[in-house]
Amino acid sequence: MIRTLAILLTGLYCVYPAWGQPGGEFEEVVNGFLAQAPMKITYIYEVTKDGFHQDTTGSMVIVSSGEFRLEFWDKVYGSDGSSLYLHDRNTNQTVVDSLRWTDLNLWVQLLQGELPAGTVIHGPTSFQDSLQRWELSHERPWWSGNVDVAADGRHIQKIELYEDEGWRHLLQLGAPERWDHPDRKAFLTLLDLPGIRLDLR
Repeated sequence: MIRTLAILLTGLYCVYPAWGQPGGEFEEVVNGFLAQAPMKITYIYEVTKDGFHQDTTGSMVIVSSGEFRLEFWDKVYGSDGSSLYLHDRNTNQTVVDSLRWTDLNLWVQLLQGELPAGTVIHGPTSFQDSLQRWELSHERPWWSGNVDVAADGRHIQKIELYEDEGWRHLLQLGAPERWDHPDRKAFLTLLDLPGIRLDLR
């Protein structure tokens, strides 16, 4: 699931490694989205292919670029900006590793403004309900496809990914809510979750 989710969040970069090139309006939307942090967002994540259909709901907290917590029904991911924490709710084990953006879902990377060099941005174009739409494309040895991103001002509402193999990933985001916690570090590093911790750094 993290590879798929990482594929989804990798999509929001531009053709060049730094912002400020073509895709500047998209950069403004992403930066405006991140400027609302710390925030909590609920999501619906849908994966389909032929007769297969899977829905996942959960929440994501973004404290700043690189600092986040993503919760699924069976797993929790956290990052303090340098390390990635993965907790399995079934085994009550947390694995700690170095944070590598390429290991994260494309849509997670996208919402963090950490997209890979080589991503091409087309748009914005007008979209239904006054949303703006961008199309992102990127080729990698393990993934080739298109990403559609719809936004209303600073609110990224939808990320849709199509893979060449026929998989369709749709992420729908709720409105961001202001978030605060008495111990952010413990929250981001999953110290509030029970069980053993395995450090692989």
